[in-house]
Amino acid sequence: MRVHFTSTDIPKAAAKILVREAGGIKLSSAQEAIAKATGHRDWHELTASAAEKVATAPPDPPTAKALVLSIADRLGVGHGDVEFALTRSRLLADMELEEALALRTMIWRDRLFGPPGRGRPGTVIRVKEPASVRHGYLLSLGRPAHILYDTGFGICADFEVVTPRVPLDDFAPSRLWLPYGYWTVGDGAIITFSRDYKPMWRTADGVSTRVDPWVRIPHIRQEAHFSTMAGTITWSRGPARELALEHLMKHRIVGLPRLLDAMEHALDPTVESVGQAVARMRRASEVLAA
Repeated sequence: MRVHFTSTDIPKAAAKILVREAGGIKLSSAQEAIAKATGHRDWHELTASAAEKVATAPPDPPTAKALVLSIADRLGVGHGDVEFALTRSRLLADMELEEALALRTMIWRDRLFGPPGRGRPGTVIRVKEPASVRHGYLLSLGRPAHILYDTGFGICADFEVVTPRVPLDDFAPSRLWLPYGYWTVGDGAIITFSRDYKPMWRTADGVSTRVDPWVRIPHIRQEAHFSTMAGTITWSRGPARELALEHLMKHRIVGLPRLLDAMEHALDPTVESVGQAVARMRRASEVLAA
C-alpha cells in the first residue's frame, strides 16, 4: 500500500523524532526508511508525490503495524521507538491512547509472543482462583505457574491455569504504562512515574518527553499519588485510573512510554519483577550504544 501525503511536514517530523528517540541513525536513513515503508521508491519520490496534494486515508491497524515493522526492520531499531515517532508526528493520524496500546500488542503478538497455545509463554490465559477469575500472560507453566497480570507479576497453581480454545485478547499491562503518580522536581518539571516508581515522562514548559525507566530522578520537592487523591487503595481501575488518564491529557502526553518496552524482557523465566525487566532493558541499551 502506498501512503500519500499532502506535504512532507509529517514524514519529515517522523524522521526527526525517530533520530532523536532511537539514536545512532542518520536523518537521511530515517527518511529513506519511512519513504520505502510508505510505498515510495525513495525520499525523492515521496517528496515529489506530496506536491500532488492528494492524501491517503489514515492507515488501519494492520497497515499501521506493517509500517512500524517495516521501518524498524530497515533501520534495526526498536518497535517502540518507531511507533512513538509515527504517533507523535501524526503519521498515524490522531491515534488515541487505546489505539496505540492495541497497536503495540499487535506488534508483540507478531514479533515477541508468536501464536498462542497451551503452555506457550505469551499466551493470554485465565486463572481460576477462589471467588474470582483473572487473565494474564503466561510466562512459564510449572509448579507454580508464573503469570504477568494487568497489575504485575504473580504466581498460581498449575491446575488453575486455563487456556481457552478461542484465544483471549492481548493487552498492555497497566503496570508498564499507566501513571501511578508524579514528582515535582527542583526546576519545576513534572516527572510522571509508574506503579514501580519508574520515571516515564518529563513535562516542562508544556512539552512532555519520554524518560528512560532506569534514570534516577534527583531534587524531588513533592510527590503525589492518584490513588491517594481518589481516596482509594486501587490504582489500576476506578477513580485513580481516571485521574491518571486525565493527567496524561492535561499534559498533552501523546504516545507510549519507554517502560512498555520492558515487556520484551518480562518473558524471560528468570525475571520476576518490573525492576528486573528494566535492569535487563538497561543492559541491552548499553550494549547497543557501545
